Amino acid sequence: MKTMSATAASKEFGRFIDAAQREPILLTKKARPVAVTVSVADWEELVALRIERGIAAGLADIEAGRVTEFTETSVEERLARFRTRNAEA
Repeated sequence: MKTMSATAASKEFGRFIDAAQREPILLTKKARPVAVTVSVADWEELVALRIERGIAAGLADIEAGRVTEFTETSVEERLARFRTRNAEA
């Protein structure tokens, strides 16, 4: 993976965007990694993989019996827990 400073990326934005089309670019600021830029095609592939992994995990939960029936009562209980956590924050 190529590395580019944020300053260089801003000064040479066209070159930065072109490079990101070929491979991910690690952006640094004050020598610290702060972001990775990828092409749209790579991003779409990453999102699709994440969705597939989530679906697989959900199906595994169903097969293992790790499910809760979705009822009006269960929704109210979840909302109450959510409101309590947010009120504490």
